[in-house]
Amino acid sequence: MNEKPGFLTELKRRNVFRVATTYGVVGWIVVEVASTVLPTFDAPHWILQVLTFVVILGFPLALVLAWAFELTPEGVKRDADVDRSQARGPAGRRSLLIIFAALAVGALWFLALDRFVEADTDDIDPAPEGERSVAVLPFENMSGDAANDPFTIGIHDDLLTNISQIRSIKTISRTSVLQYRETTKTIPEIARELGVAAILEGGVQRSGDRIRINVQLIDAASDEHVWAETYDRELTAADVFAIQSEIATSIADSLRVTLSAEEHERLDSAPTQSLAAFESYFRGKQLLEERTRESLYQAVEYFDEVVALDPEFALAHSGLADAYFLLPEYVADIDVAREARGKSEAAANRALALDPNLPEALTSVGWNRLIHYYDWKGAEASLRRALTIQPNNTGALHWLSHILSWQGGHEEAIELARRAVEVDPFSRLMSMNLSYILMDAGDMDASIAIARENIRQYPDAVEQYGNLWLTYLRAGRASEAAGICVTWAERTGRDVEAAKLVGEAFVRHAETGEPQVLPNGVVDRVEFGLEDLGQVYAFVGDAGRALDALELGYEERSGSRSVLSMRLNEGYDFIRDHPRFIELMARVGLAP
Repeated sequence: MNEKPGFLTELKRRNVFRVATTYGVVGWIVVEVASTVLPTFDAPHWILQVLTFVVILGFPLALVLAWAFELTPEGVKRDADVDRSQARGPAGRRSLLIIFAALAVGALWFLALDRFVEADTDDIDPAPEGERSVAVLPFENMSGDAANDPFTIGIHDDLLTNISQIRSIKTISRTSVLQYRETTKTIPEIARELGVAAILEGGVQRSGDRIRINVQLIDAASDEHVWAETYDRELTAADVFAIQSEIATSIADSLRVTLSAEEHERLDSAPTQSLAAFESYFRGKQLLEERTRESLYQAVEYFDEVVALDPEFALAHSGLADAYFLLPEYVADIDVAREARGKSEAAANRALALDPNLPEALTSVGWNRLIHYYDWKGAEASLRRALTIQPNNTGALHWLSHILSWQGGHEEAIELARRAVEVDPFSRLMSMNLSYILMDAGDMDASIAIARENIRQYPDAVEQYGNLWLTYLRAGRASEAAGICVTWAERTGRDVEAAKLVGEAFVRHAETGEPQVLPNGVVDRVEFGLEDLGQVYAFVGDAGRALDALELGYEERSGSRSVLSMRLNEGYDFIRDHPRFIELMARVGLAP
């Protein structure tokens, strides 16, 4: 009488161990390949999750099949019904495993592709150009108290910043979406004007120690709600950041964007635990956007307050760096400019030390590297790093376009400037920057056309007048430059009569080619800063004073428009072979 084989012996005979090993290897390969391939096609993250789950679930099923069935010449039979003399042994069982594995993998991929191609109703089709894009309209203050307006604006602004850190999504910047604060336009109309696939709108209600944020995402093509959510939490900094992270993640899911681990980490981070610091930061940032002398001084006060409340708040240091950096463009006092530059550099370095991957800090540090040290490579590297993390960072796009343009890299500079306008289409600053970049590239007609259109759309854009008269000078149109210079003086409260004298000198030099000597005190009365002074003297043909102004701008780390444009500025052609000019070009890092 034959002994009944033991359980382990039977497992071995039926190749269960071999099936388990083979299935584990095949399953691991399937999951690894899927994790690499699926993100390439922007597949939703749930596909990989389902695939992994089913592979794991199939493991015990494969073992049961290996134990219970065998492949014979007559086909698949239950093991108990097999005549051992006709069994195909290990090869048969391996063939059986291959059949079942192929069927399982095919079923899994059919499920995944079916769900991916037949996207559920919570997904939004990408924009026609294939780019995932969203505009976040200004949130409504639902508290019934105007004192909460800055808080509501701040929540909206910070959510925009969070979404813009998702590399695969184009996010329209704050300046442009603010145009629709009280609009009567439809969602499809707004989406067409901004070039986006989806619109997010919502409201913020603040009551005591509670906050409620209502949001709804709308498919621009169908004008239908994709999802809506109400977040009702305790009013703490941590809860505010958590809500913003959840909203950003939901938007990514609806736009079929798979977030990287790095993006998840940034969205989940809390830059401060102090609600008071966060609110003061909101106010400082809003004042920074106004770009006037008074608003910049006020922004400094708010950012100083934030730093006092939370010295570890990296964004506050970055905001302080930007406010100090911009101040010299709005004050003519050299001592004030010198002090502001130093404080800007210190604040930028502190921000980067606190958060080495903060795009705002990388942008501030990049520009400071150029202004303080004329470190073109270091500045470019820092700004490119910022754009790697946050491709929609208009500040980085803006400054990097200048850095490339001043070195002669006009093609990429124009591309970056146009990208900044695309991200922030209603920003007169980004449009003005494109005008400036085109001027540096020698396309004067296009540059002037954009500047003129800016002035037509934004009559109070006094800074555009300042760029325009310089553009006319570089285009060889001195008479028009003189007229715009006077208008600029009128609009900015400068000495108009002194501006007329300077304009007349521009015209006389252009007509005669003879150097013009400006009367004593005229330049001071117009309040030309070092930003423009070198060009002013150059375009009246005063070589000595032009070189003096450029050297002073270099020493004071100011005068970027005059000093940093030396390589390509047409106004300097008459001194381009002067030893002092050649030596200064070398010191600035612009020598051929």
